[in-house]
Amino acid sequence: MMVQPPEAYSSYAAIAKVALPAILLNVAQPLTVAVQTALLGTYGSHSQAAFAAVDTTCRVATCLFNYLVDGVSARCGTSVGQRNWKGLQTRVRLALSCSAVCGGLVAALLALLKGPVFYLLSLEPAVAAVARPYWWIRVGCVPIVLINMAVNGILQGYNRMAINATLTTAQSLLELGGSIAVLTQGAGLSLMGGVTLATSGLAAMIGLVCIAALNPREAFHAAEQAREPLLAESDAQDSVQQEGLRNKTAECAEGDGGEGPMVAVVVTDLLEFIRDGGNMMLRSALLQATFFIALAAASQLGTAQLAAHQIVAQLWLLTAYAVDGVANAGTVLGSRLAAQAGVVPVAARSLERLVARVLCLGSAVGAASGIAVYLWQSAIIGLFTSDESTMAVLAGPLWLVVSGAQPLNAAVFVYDGLLYASHSFAWTRSAVQFL
Repeated sequence: MMVQPPEAYSSYAAIAKVALPAILLNVAQPLTVAVQTALLGTYGSHSQAAFAAVDTTCRVATCLFNYLVDGVSARCGTSVGQRNWKGLQTRVRLALSCSAVCGGLVAALLALLKGPVFYLLSLEPAVAAVARPYWWIRVGCVPIVLINMAVNGILQGYNRMAINATLTTAQSLLELGGSIAVLTQGAGLSLMGGVTLATSGLAAMIGLVCIAALNPREAFHAAEQAREPLLAESDAQDSVQQEGLRNKTAECAEGDGGEGPMVAVVVTDLLEFIRDGGNMMLRSALLQATFFIALAAASQLGTAQLAAHQIVAQLWLLTAYAVDGVANAGTVLGSRLAAQAGVVPVAARSLERLVARVLCLGSAVGAASGIAVYLWQSAIIGLFTSDESTMAVLAGPLWLVVSGAQPLNAAVFVYDGLLYASHSFAWTRSAVQFL
C-alpha cells in the first residue's frame, strides 16, 4: 500500500472520505435512541420519562470516558503518522484494557447509586416502577459500551472509517429492529433493554476481531513491515526529513532492543494515557453534568416536561453528532499531520489548510441542521409524540433555542476535533473549567 503525501490529508476528498462514514457512525446510535423514544410514545409519557431518566443517567456516566474514542483516535493517529508501529500496539492494548476496567468500576458505582438517583430525579411512582428493571439492564451494558468506545477510537485511528461505520450502523439497525419487534408486541422497556445488551455485546466481539485482523491504511502487510520501508521513495517530499521522522520515532518505539527500554515505553504511554484521560474525564464530567442537571430540572416540572426534554435532547444529539463527523475528520487527518509538522514543512502547511476546510464544512453542516429543525418543526414533533401536553411544551420557545444553537454547536464540535488532533487535552479541560 502506497503512503499518501502530507498534502493528500488536507484535500476535500480526504476529508469527505473520513467525514461521511464518521457522520453515519456518529448518528447511528442517537438515531436509534430517537426512534426508541418515538416508539415509547405509544406507551404514554410514563415510559418515555422512565427511558429518559435511565438513558440520560447511563449516557452521562459513559460519556465521561469520551477519551476512549477521541483521545485514543488521536493517539493512534499520531503513532501512524510517526510510523511508530510498536507504540501503536501499546496504545491499542492500553485502550482496550482501560475500557474494560473502567467499565466494570462504573457499572458497580451505578448499581450502588440507583436509589439516590431515583430520589434526586423525583420520579413519580408509576415512572419509577417502569424504570427500575430497565436500570439494571442498562447498568450491565456499561462495560460493553466502554469497550465499544475504545474499539471505535482504535479503528478511527487506523483510518478504517468505512469498517467502523458499517459495524456501528449494523449494530444500530439490529438494535432498532429488535426494539421495534418487542415494542410492537407490547413487551415494554425491559425487553428493549435486553435487545440493547445483546447487540452491543455482538458489536464488541466483531470490533475486537477487526482490530486484530486489520492494519492502519498507511502500513504494509505485517510480514512486509519487517523488511520493507514504510514510506516509498516517491511518496516522500523530502527524503532526509522523512528519514529523520522515522529515526526519531524508532528510538521511542524500540530503544536499544532490550527489555528495559520497552518497559519504560509502556510505562510512559500508560502515564500519558492516564494523564490525558484524566484531563478529558474532568472536562466530560463538567459538560455531562449540565445534561444531568437539565434532566433533574425537567423532572421537577412534571412528566410531560420530562418527556419533552427527552425528545429535544435526542434531537439535539442527533444533529450534533452529525456535525461531529466533520470533527472526526479533523482528528483522524490532523493527528497524522501534527505528528509530522515539526519535521516535514509541507505537513505544517497542510495542517493549516485542513483546519480552515473542516471549520468551513462543519459550520455549513450546522447551519443546514438548524434550518431543517426549524422548518420541519410540526412534522418532527408529530413523529415523537401525540400527547397534547408534551406537544405544547415542545412548540414553545424551546424549539427556537434548539434550532438556533446548531451553527454554534457545529463550530464547537469541530474545534474539539482539531484540539484532540494536537493532543491539547489539558487545554480543553482548562477552557471548560473557566467557562
